Amino acid sequence: MAALSVNAQAPNDNGTAGNLVPRHITGPFEPYGGAVCPAGPVIGEFTGATTQLGRIFRDAIASVCPVKAYPGIFSDTTVFNYETYTYDNTSAAAACVTVNFDPDTVGGNPCATNAHMSAYLGSYDPTNQAANFLGDVGSSQAQPFNIEVAANSSLVLVATNTSSQAVCTFGFEVVNLPCTQGVPLQEQIELPIRNPLILVLMGLLLAGLGWVAVRRRAH
Repeated sequence: MAALSVNAQAPNDNGTAGNLVPRHITGPFEPYGGAVCPAGPVIGEFTGATTQLGRIFRDAIASVCPVKAYPGIFSDTTVFNYETYTYDNTSAAAACVTVNFDPDTVGGNPCATNAHMSAYLGSYDPTNQAANFLGDVGSSQAQPFNIEVAANSSLVLVATNTSSQAVCTFGFEVVNLPCTQGVPLQEQIELPIRNPLILVLMGLLLAGLGWVAVRRRAH
């Protein structure tokens, strides 16, 4: 059972003061709905449904493009909640993407320093947290970090608790990720029918078929 409290703690694990001027993000916020493309600031929340042993060591260094070396695992026998959020780079070129993270002011029960965000390429394996690692926010506070996302690949953002299994909220925003949402299948079917020329041709075809049917009956 996940705890309901948010434990106060330092923003990182190496004793650094961290960013003294936090950069909060503003809404309107929305819950994550499994979108392929970023659509603005998102409210995230730990539900307790997904857990892992250990979490990333917070070295107080916010990543910059292209990638950051994995800083190591911390407290690998402790259970932490985690949540994942996936977006796609649909372009044919790599992109330097900014993630604005804010665990301090977003949602009904902000996690504060009990939330941290990391980025992975393609997929995330909670049993091998170094695999596919791109970078992280460094300190559990409101600030941006940058990672490079390869062409035609997925960016997986991973939020974890840092001191205890807490059901709490945080916010984030993905900026500068090239992403084009595909046209839904229903629209793909409907769009050609809206073309006036298509309608005329369909009318002529139906009229021709009707004439052929009448001729056959006459014989």
